Amino acid sequence: MDSPLVKNIELLLNDKPAIYALREKAKNALLSQGFPSKKTEAWKYTDITPIIEKNFDINNSEHSCSCDCCHHKEEECKSVIEIHFCKGQLHIGEFNTPKGLNIIPLPLALYENLDEYKKYIFKSFDIEKHPFAALSGIYLEQGICITVEKNTKIQKPIIIKYKQNDCQNLQINLHNFWILEKDSEIEILEEFSSNSKSCYLTNIVNEIYLKPDAKLNHYKIQKENSEAYHIALNAVKIQNNGLYKQYYLSEGAKISRQETLINLEQPYASTEIYSAYKAKKDSLTDITTNINHLVENTNSNQYAKAVLEEDSTAIFQGKIHIAPNAIKTSGQQLHKALYLNENAVLNCKPELEIYADDVKCSHGASCGEIDNEQLFYLTSRGINKNTAINMLTQAHLEEILALIPNEEIKKLFIFNK
Repeated sequence: MDSPLVKNIELLLNDKPAIYALREKAKNALLSQGFPSKKTEAWKYTDITPIIEKNFDINNSEHSCSCDCCHHKEEECKSVIEIHFCKGQLHIGEFNTPKGLNIIPLPLALYENLDEYKKYIFKSFDIEKHPFAALSGIYLEQGICITVEKNTKIQKPIIIKYKQNDCQNLQINLHNFWILEKDSEIEILEEFSSNSKSCYLTNIVNEIYLKPDAKLNHYKIQKENSEAYHIALNAVKIQNNGLYKQYYLSEGAKISRQETLINLEQPYASTEIYSAYKAKKDSLTDITTNINHLVENTNSNQYAKAVLEEDSTAIFQGKIHIAPNAIKTSGQQLHKALYLNENAVLNCKPELEIYADDVKCSHGASCGEIDNEQLFYLTSRGINKNTAINMLTQAHLEEILALIPNEEIKKLFIFNK
């Protein structure tokens, strides 16, 4: 495999044999599989040639950010816990963490407690099947480790802000670990933004572990600029009676892929995934989910709504796998799309793999255009056409946004006009 994305650079802790071995494992995995092409089933609708042929610079510890663009006054952060990345670099500071919550920069976690974190590194997904996650593993250096201790319910949400300002020609690789111990709860919001037309790659992996009775609300807002590339893998393992909820808003990046892999490993584990996205003009938006019901009495629900603008492309791939012994399982999936132009393209691929009896599973997809009668009604009341279209598209997406349980976070889930 020959790609300018893979470079030999000096990273923190390369002198530690165990950490170097992890990076080499990721490199060998990528070398063996290569980057996906249109012949790769999971990527056949998403052409990532513009990404893998780009000679991005690597943003590692040698390019640390010294600006103050991510810092806020303390009084502005009383209701939340904020973590800031700028150009892929973590702004180190005192985290205002309550008892039972531990937030550790990835390099420090690897240096001080590698034996503990080795139980989680590359364990939530098969690195041989996820090439961009393997790419992130090659540069395993930047990220954040969040642990919620047993019987702890964190009242303040964590907001992780990834500001990719002035990132021209940078490759930003991040690897996070979120571990929720037994009977713990937390809300985490990820915000991705950029203030310029820089061409860069954000490549992020979240390995998420929910122990018995743990509950996580995971929110994500992706509003990177129209020249950027965004690749994300959320790999989640859920144990007995754990609940993972994901709420995703996307309207940014030239090419974006939000992939979620969930293993429901023990009885009564559940997940809910809600996505609202706009595919902008000349952009490609890919939402891929793979939910594995591995045991009996597990539940999943996926619901996505899309708006496709002129000359845009969207991909929705949703797979539900029911293992042979996963009886009394429920898996639901639905995708609804609204076209704003006949030149927009949607590739929708719902899948059910059922190897057990006594299950309840369904999938569905629909698409349509703006209702001309509704549009006429609004314009006849003096509303200009563009405003009327924006009102109707917002109404289409509002069903997903209304499901967000945190009212303060819900206010942040706003699409640009």
